[in-house]
Amino acid sequence: MNANVNSTSAPKGVEINLVLLLESAIKKWWLIFISVVLMAALGFGIAAITTEPTYTSNLSFTVYNKEASEVSSASDINSSIMMANTFKYILQGRTMCQKVAESCSFNITSDAVADSIKVSTQTDTNIIIVSVTTGSINESYEIAMGIASSYSDITDSVYPNATLKMYEEPFRPEKEDSQTSYVLFAIVGAAIGFVIAFIGIFISNAVHDTVQVAEDIQLKLEANLIGTVNSVKAKKDKNKLRRLLITDRTLGFSFIESYKAIRTKIETYCNRNRYKVIMVTSANENEGKTTVVMNLALSLAQNGKSVLVIDADMRKPAVCKFLNLNVNPECDLASVISGKTELSDAIKYVEKYKLFILATTQANDEPTEILSSQQMYKLIKAAKEEFDYIIIDTAPASVVADANILSNFADAAILVVREDFAACNRIKSVLDDISSNKAELIGCIYNNASSGGVRGVYSKYKYGYGYGYGYGRGYGYGYGHHNSD
Repeated sequence: MNANVNSTSAPKGVEINLVLLLESAIKKWWLIFISVVLMAALGFGIAAITTEPTYTSNLSFTVYNKEASEVSSASDINSSIMMANTFKYILQGRTMCQKVAESCSFNITSDAVADSIKVSTQTDTNIIIVSVTTGSINESYEIAMGIASSYSDITDSVYPNATLKMYEEPFRPEKEDSQTSYVLFAIVGAAIGFVIAFIGIFISNAVHDTVQVAEDIQLKLEANLIGTVNSVKAKKDKNKLRRLLITDRTLGFSFIESYKAIRTKIETYCNRNRYKVIMVTSANENEGKTTVVMNLALSLAQNGKSVLVIDADMRKPAVCKFLNLNVNPECDLASVISGKTELSDAIKYVEKYKLFILATTQANDEPTEILSSQQMYKLIKAAKEEFDYIIIDTAPASVVADANILSNFADAAILVVREDFAACNRIKSVLDDISSNKAELIGCIYNNASSGGVRGVYSKYKYGYGYGYGYGRGYGYGYGHHNSD
């Protein structure tokens, strides 16, 4: 049963959150950088392979009216500029190119000569610049010399009223031309690399459908949001692993107050419904559920409540390690359920935190059978007579069946959802499973939320044991491993 599921339907279709997309791009700047560099290098390489070296020989001319000994008046200057534009076409015309081709010592057509010649004029001057570019030093120089030796015959016959005088003679190229195509290809490659990386990030965000803002709890999961816990920066202690607990004032006002606000909501809800047993789980491991369990229990204890924490994660028990407790394996949860130990003897009171702990000391080979037993039900029933609240830490609900079993013994359930971590469809499946059992789903705690800066860029030391959600060793959930979550 779930009375707290938000009735608001999730929006249909694909939503594009430009802010989140930009933040993801900033977060993955290294991916964009690598893509840009690789594609720029590829573009440069393609240009280097496909572009042949060229050599250019230049010569230049001045043009002016034949009647004038020099260009002096404004009208003479304007006339010379107009003639310079005319000579641009004469110098690379068919007649000139044919004559130059015939003068060369190597075989070349007039069309090839025309293709090698580029004629330009200096702006607002009577200077004409001729550039000859080919793949050979000698060919460029010979064509340029052919123009130098042939231009007067052509220009005098075509334009007898003008004088074309050589200003700079041709020179033999000493080195190949600088290839601007290399830079151009590299720039184009870099731009393509940026676009590819950005599209890749967009597709990744679309496929990797996770909870990225607190509002997604209601919009995507259609569940109630109990509260938000922001990520914090925890200082590294070389001597021991640091736990993030609200008793540590150095963690900041926001972190501590967030749990007090969550406590208030949970107390109000439980008092109204006369609930005592609260199960806390998550879809995946490493979402911070053990940190949430301990801080929720601490906040309730600080408010004068007697609180029992049961570590029912019998695959990777974490509470003892989280609190640095040494518990005799013969006085843990498994020994109570098996009847080897009395409940009163197994419960340990931690004076420092004002908490009662029923620990699991080591991984068990048959956790499902143990947790589903009638003895587990009787244990919880007996504990309800002695404590104001019982907080149960369970294994991840989408990984193993333990949480579903325990939700039949609990009054209420809380799901811890870490920012940008578990897939929404997996979280929804867990919510559906919990809602189909006895425990009433109070809602979700949005954990490790970005509090300013780039979303998803967390402190080096994150929530949970070992400066992270769990130990962060990367192995899968199963028997025989000890890991906090």
